[in-house]
Amino acid sequence: MEKKAFRQQQIQRLSQLPAESRVAQNLSLQQQLFASPEWQRAQTVAITISSAIEVDTRPLVKQAWADGKQVVIPKTLPHRQMAFYPYNDATELARTKFGILEPTTGTPVDKRAIDLILVPGLGYSREQLARIGFGGGYYDRFLADYPGTKLTLAFREMAFATAQWPVAPYDVLLDRLLIAKDGQHGTD
Repeated sequence: MEKKAFRQQQIQRLSQLPAESRVAQNLSLQQQLFASPEWQRAQTVAITISSAIEVDTRPLVKQAWADGKQVVIPKTLPHRQMAFYPYNDATELARTKFGILEPTTGTPVDKRAIDLILVPGLGYSREQLARIGFGGGYYDRFLADYPGTKLTLAFREMAFATAQWPVAPYDVLLDRLLIAKDGQHGTD
């Protein structure tokens, strides 16, 4: 399937996810993430401020702060570049043309100082650890030479055995994929 069509299909699918399923899957992902060695080792964690259809990142930010971790969030820059800026209670945010909240103040953090990036997206393949994002290419450009851990949290509706979209040579693969467990059936 073409990337644009797949993205539209996934946005539709995720926007129709029942609230109770969304809550249960978010809790499953939080438990898996907080127990992971990647999270426990990380001092600086890059997290996006999630939209309504994505895995909820607010509890992740709160837990990171409670654990004494530095949280950094992305800001888009010209030429489809991005940088991560420190995020705390005092950070001023503004909504971009994409509808994403970004920091308006602060100093960017060197990517080598970021231990763990929670990479957002719309779909992930279990086999290749490939991802499809929202189409801007910002993350692939940033991750191309990023030395830390690239981890993703996925609702079951975001996880596929193999990529259902074309994976290009410039698409950066993940290091680890955590998929929400099905609480009712005890399976992935």
